[in-house]
Amino acid sequence: MSDQAKRRYPILYSVQRWNDGKWFYGGFFIILVVLLIIKLIQHQTIISFIPVTVLDGVILVAFWLMQRISYIEVSDDGIEIRYLLRHIELPYTALARVRRQPLEVAFQPAERRRFVNRFVRRLARGPAAYIRLDRRQSDLIEAAERQLGPRLVAGADIVIPIVGVDDFVAQIKGRLRGQAS
Repeated sequence: MSDQAKRRYPILYSVQRWNDGKWFYGGFFIILVVLLIIKLIQHQTIISFIPVTVLDGVILVAFWLMQRISYIEVSDDGIEIRYLLRHIELPYTALARVRRQPLEVAFQPAERRRFVNRFVRRLARGPAAYIRLDRRQSDLIEAAERQLGPRLVAGADIVIPIVGVDDFVAQIKGRLRGQAS
């Protein structure tokens, strides 16, 4: 590893999903646990509360895991993009450029508006990383769309709202400049 260690940038879609879910499902979980304790103190049956409490706990853990495994990781060899169970590794030679732009720009064309969901709407005005793939590698662009899905891939661009987008863009631009020399 060079002076710059591997750096992970969390994807905001999953962070937002966790932040929304932890309040709703977390609050519900606490209520269920309190009800279980009350029922136990009153020596009443709790069998009907157990499946719901377990299911709620599983949903909470799933949201937490989703935000933990959704990130972009920068290393010496390239970048790795992981979003839920999807991932792709891109060498720096496959990248044409990287820039910072509002997320809403990627969803302005009519054919892309169908991918706008509540997470995209809430993050639309915020910055996103636009990673332009080398257009000469059409198989790589197709693989990126197949691996990451059409919401994250717009033509030759991979568009991802991440935490620390300015730092990410500066780091990748530095590596792309160093590669061109």
